[in-house]
Amino acid sequence: MLSAPAAERNKDPILDVLKANLNESQPLKILEIASGTGQHVAHFAKYFTNFMWQPSDADTKYFKSISSYASMLPKNNVLDPVHIDVSHPIENWDGNVTCQKFDAIYCSNLIHISPYQCTIGLFTSASKLLKPSTGLLITYGPYSENGCLVPESNVRFDEGLRMQNPEWGVRDIVDLVKLGEQNGLCYCNKVEMPANNKMLFFRRNSQQ
Repeated sequence: MLSAPAAERNKDPILDVLKANLNESQPLKILEIASGTGQHVAHFAKYFTNFMWQPSDADTKYFKSISSYASMLPKNNVLDPVHIDVSHPIENWDGNVTCQKFDAIYCSNLIHISPYQCTIGLFTSASKLLKPSTGLLITYGPYSENGCLVPESNVRFDEGLRMQNPEWGVRDIVDLVKLGEQNGLCYCNKVEMPANNKMLFFRRNSQQ
């Protein structure tokens, strides 16, 4: 199994926020975009045993690790990982995913380390895959707000990302709110997280 130190550090704080925002007594279906090593989905699934979790990633090299973490759970509530590249149209995604409606889509640490086209794809696909009125898009990572990025460590982090790839970089919440509105997703909550990160919640409108 693969292990990412950041995922190990932040999995419990993220779980605490999910506990406060998701009804653990309901049999919800959750799609995780960019599952990576599989540490998050396995950790969350161990607590939310009523949920069915669908992990995914654009890089199939992570699939073995995701499945290994899932195999250690007491309940079989994590499905086999599927290949999803959010920069591609949803019509090109796995049909077993696109034929469903999800209660939530969870995505951690993707938006700032991918081209903005991936963020667009995340929001446009969420507008089609989330249940109307109740479906949530949940994202985690560093964000600026109204053009302000703090603290200085996040500024340096953003500069380093853009040096690696000019298409990467910390995104502004204002831009994400606008993108959500364009796709029938209403920005409804922000939670400050350790290490200068945030969790953002968007709810799908009933009209979309």
